[in-house]
Amino acid sequence: MDKNFNSLCDSLVSLIEGSSRILLTTHYNPDGDGLGASQAFFHYLNDIGKDVRIIVDSTISHPYDTLDITSDVEVYNTDSDAPWCVNVDLVIVFDIGDLKRIGRIYDVVSRESVKTVSIDHHPPRNNDLVDLDIIYHEAPATGYIVWKYLNSISIYDQGYPVKIASPLYMSLVTDTGSFKYSNTTSDAHIMAANLIDSGVKGYEIQRSIYEQQKLVSIILLAKVVQRLKHSENMKAVWTIITQSMLNEIGATQNDIDGVTEYIRSIKDVEISFMILELSDGSFRINFRSSGNYSVNDIAEIFNGGGHKFAAGARLDDSYDISRIESIIIEKINEKIPGEINVN
Repeated sequence: MDKNFNSLCDSLVSLIEGSSRILLTTHYNPDGDGLGASQAFFHYLNDIGKDVRIIVDSTISHPYDTLDITSDVEVYNTDSDAPWCVNVDLVIVFDIGDLKRIGRIYDVVSRESVKTVSIDHHPPRNNDLVDLDIIYHEAPATGYIVWKYLNSISIYDQGYPVKIASPLYMSLVTDTGSFKYSNTTSDAHIMAANLIDSGVKGYEIQRSIYEQQKLVSIILLAKVVQRLKHSENMKAVWTIITQSMLNEIGATQNDIDGVTEYIRSIKDVEISFMILELSDGSFRINFRSSGNYSVNDIAEIFNGGGHKFAAGARLDDSYDISRIESIIIEKINEKIPGEINVN
């Protein structure tokens, strides 16, 4: 971080001090980073006496839906939440990338009376309505930026309360893949040490996230492995998950977390992707890379985005699975010569 970061922090402090009601949110299908960053910020704003809520326009998937860390995150309900949102004058979005990924909450952001702040480490898209961008692409997680902000304003000089330290740790752990990904910097370990010194029980958080899989998720993973598609040289692998496949075993779209990362871990695989058919006929695509080839540019073809080596997109029902698959394969073939013939 540089001097400009301190200036951005000062601007955020001013916006917070001048606000009377603050809404925090993150993208639909929220992950550990977006949830953790928003939850930590929620407790900070509570501590300084602000009227604040975390509302997301999406259900929260397992395992985050059962964690105490995310207990203050609410799923948007038009009847009960719209009246409260009318008087919101500041919205802070976390881990968004594309502002349109906040769903119906976009209507709140688009009001002229509302100031919007984006705290993120993704390249911004569709953020014309954002008044203040605090974006650092090199940050290992959005929660890392929140941690640096809280450090800069010196509000917790005696150490972070566990209610803030734990969600920040969850944010860091999930977006660095338990410190395995290439975005794991030395400062990420310093942050982890600081949070553990504040009372975080790291093992318990990691166990809750990575070692509490539902049986239906394991059954689904077995089906994915049985139906796995791959290129001739195993440098690209992918899977297609349809609604009929989910219905067959009583699974939902919330049970597919980790599939793309799992198949990427197969020996020799450079790029993995998953095409998921959603219940409304639309599609979700996840991409992962082992680090030699970018995948966010593939996601951008479908108006998606994300990190260089981890990205995604959501498509409406005007597409069909075979068309999506062929577009992705064509792009991968451009990146990796010799992978044109596929099984």
